[in-house]
Amino acid sequence: MSSELDSGSQLGVLYYCPCSGCMRTTDAPVKASKQKREFAELAEEECRAPLDISTQKQLAVLRTWPIEKLYYCDDCSEVRCPHCVIEEPAGYHCPNCTFDVPTASVRSEKNSCARNCFHCPVCTHVLVVVVVESTQGDGGQSCSVLSCAVCMWDSREIGWEFETSTGISAQIERMRAGGPAVKEYASLLDYWRTVQRTASATAVGSHGLTSSASFKHRLTSAGLHGNTTSVDSLPPYKAACYVDSGAELTEDFKALEDANIIPFNGDPRTKEPQRVRLHMKLSRRCRMCHHILIKPESKAHNSRFKIQLLAANFLPTITFPNSLPASKARGSLLEHINTTPLRVGSTMPVVLRFTNPLYTEMDVSVDVGELDAAQTDVLAPRFTLPPFAELWEYDEDEDDSSLASPSASSSGRGSVKRGIIHQHGNQIAIQLDVTPRAQTQKLTIPLCITCTHLDDMAEMDTSDTSTPRRIVNTFWAYVSLGTVN
Repeated sequence: MSSELDSGSQLGVLYYCPCSGCMRTTDAPVKASKQKREFAELAEEECRAPLDISTQKQLAVLRTWPIEKLYYCDDCSEVRCPHCVIEEPAGYHCPNCTFDVPTASVRSEKNSCARNCFHCPVCTHVLVVVVVESTQGDGGQSCSVLSCAVCMWDSREIGWEFETSTGISAQIERMRAGGPAVKEYASLLDYWRTVQRTASATAVGSHGLTSSASFKHRLTSAGLHGNTTSVDSLPPYKAACYVDSGAELTEDFKALEDANIIPFNGDPRTKEPQRVRLHMKLSRRCRMCHHILIKPESKAHNSRFKIQLLAANFLPTITFPNSLPASKARGSLLEHINTTPLRVGSTMPVVLRFTNPLYTEMDVSVDVGELDAAQTDVLAPRFTLPPFAELWEYDEDEDDSSLASPSASSSGRGSVKRGIIHQHGNQIAIQLDVTPRAQTQKLTIPLCITCTHLDDMAEMDTSDTSTPRRIVNTFWAYVSLGTVN
């Protein structure tokens, strides 16, 4: 199935997300403040506001996604795309040693692994700790160094030799403690913390509200022009590496300019190795109800999910079959589907296969939206998808004769057989007759699909004797058929 409906794609099915395309980044979680919750409610009302038909047609291209990239919120009973979900960190880990880092330690460790994980400054390969003979002091003493097994670089080229093979990061931090880069960073941090405290105190004293602005231009943009006198009264920043306010530089500042930590400056073999950056697992919530859609296991070595609400697990998957199994009487295993180029005025049969992912029956209704470029007739607008069962994955004897099964006739749906060209397990293939009316580079058929099924979770709960809840899902699918000559 094609993931994008571009000029080069021929056949593809994309699903429509009902969101308004709003890319909000300031969403209030469940325990957010009252001000944030009010802002989130206003944003949600704006996103739920109805749009005119012309705007919907323009946004349809931006809101269509393959079903593999969509989520499903069972509280809202709506499809959710990557644009209308909230991402939250679920855990941090090192991609090299798979060590799980507590959230409280991420900032203090500067978002890097605190163990012996470093990148080679030459080839960026992961370094290993080896024990070699020390080049410093008397001979015969051993030390630990960082070595690269690819380019044969080791930390002795920059003078790094460690006493022990553990706690390499802590030993490097002690070596850098008196360096010019650390000294300059600490001086900058102290100065801007003073600016932040002064600006916050001025905003609270004058307007009765707190401000998270740390710089003068943020206060100016917020309308606090007359309350920045205390910030202006602060002395200008004086670099820790300057002798005085003049332009003379000390040897420390010269060392800072030629620091080994600056990338792409000089010989890469003289650079310092960098610590491996941490990776994080993300959980996703619905923007409207903040219901959890995706929640992975926090452990790095565990690739499972605690919660995984994907659209492919709740809505039928629509595909274009290249071939269908033939009946036993025909003597062949596969019957190829004839596809001819689309031409103006000629009717072309299009076969769509619907697959039910649920363990309950699903009633499907297919309607065609307004389209001027072609006339589309759905030969089977109403049909029932059988439930999914694992045994059908191994059953290879079932063929087209299942269409004439007693269950189909007893359910009162004998008239629905017209247009259903194949049925196997939880899959049904229907036929659409498409007659193009004008030439176009990309013919797309909008289909409004309504699916109705019983809540299968209610059937598993034996203590609940009430009537199972009936769930109705309505969504749009855009079927791309290619170029019309």
